[in-house]
Amino acid sequence: MSARDAIDRATELEAFKRLDLTVIASDHGYEIDRRKSTRHSALMASGKDKIIVAQNGRHYVYCSVYDPQSSGSAVDFAQRVIEPGCSLGRVRQLLRPYLSTPYFDSVRQKRAGSFAAELRPSEPDLIGVAVRYARFEPVRAWHNYLNAERGVPLDLMLGSRLRGRVRHCPRSGAVVFPHWGLQGGVGDGDCVLVGYEIKGSGTNLFSKGGRKGLWMSAGFGGDRTLAFAESGLDAVSYLAIRQQASLRVASVSGQLNPQQPELIRRAIERMEKESQIVAAFDNDEAGDRLTTQLHELLISTGRSDLAFSDDRPKERGADWNDALKIRKPVPAGLVVGKPEPGR
Repeated sequence: MSARDAIDRATELEAFKRLDLTVIASDHGYEIDRRKSTRHSALMASGKDKIIVAQNGRHYVYCSVYDPQSSGSAVDFAQRVIEPGCSLGRVRQLLRPYLSTPYFDSVRQKRAGSFAAELRPSEPDLIGVAVRYARFEPVRAWHNYLNAERGVPLDLMLGSRLRGRVRHCPRSGAVVFPHWGLQGGVGDGDCVLVGYEIKGSGTNLFSKGGRKGLWMSAGFGGDRTLAFAESGLDAVSYLAIRQQASLRVASVSGQLNPQQPELIRRAIERMEKESQIVAAFDNDEAGDRLTTQLHELLISTGRSDLAFSDDRPKERGADWNDALKIRKPVPAGLVVGKPEPGR
């Protein structure tokens, strides 16, 4: 292949990623649920399958609600939804017709009402996020919200595992858990600050102009356990309760967006041999879904040496900060293997 041909093929792939994925999905049987869609994202369903489509910069991206391995650009959609497992050459055959304006317009006309008329790009304001985050200060002393209200031990916050990983706003008293992600979207770039969780008395927000990535504690050589929780506060609470020297923790801040499965896979792949991946999510329906998704993401890495454990609070509806605040011993109760919904 000549250098010119290689450039042309790369340009074509870039053009595929800029195609309106809601139209392509509608051409393959998906219908938009307008009640559950927003200006920035479209929830689309086909039978029992549901996907979320968004516009990240100039690229359209999607994420399956039930299959965390199915996410990415139009190229990934072709390989995982239209013809699962097909080659890149076949992807080109499937998507090239949509590059033709007459063909694309004919699909829009045929499927009118089943796709998003317009999606506003949701490219985060990373510079603005970084500027606002720089105004927060690391937690270096007793903090009323974290230590008194939420029961997190001060020595844990000041220890090497969490030092510098949690900041606070001196004016409001809220604490901040920074999220790191991929600069250019799924599969591109180095990890950068992409947003942050904001937790305080009566406050549960995510940074304006940012997107979810992963918050993580520090990692050290010899770590043998990586636990994922639904919030930074839950992750820190899990760390306080389990008190394992080789435990690192992470937060996804709720349900997964299209970029997070790749970040989770990368975090798992960095773990040493014979380590354990733990679902430390809330014991509710959302936690059930996340636990199943995490297990499937672990499988997708091909790391058969890693064990999987479902370690959630025993009481239905509880999270790990609930368990920490009541100061009662929480049995480990690790369940190795595929989680059962409704645990």
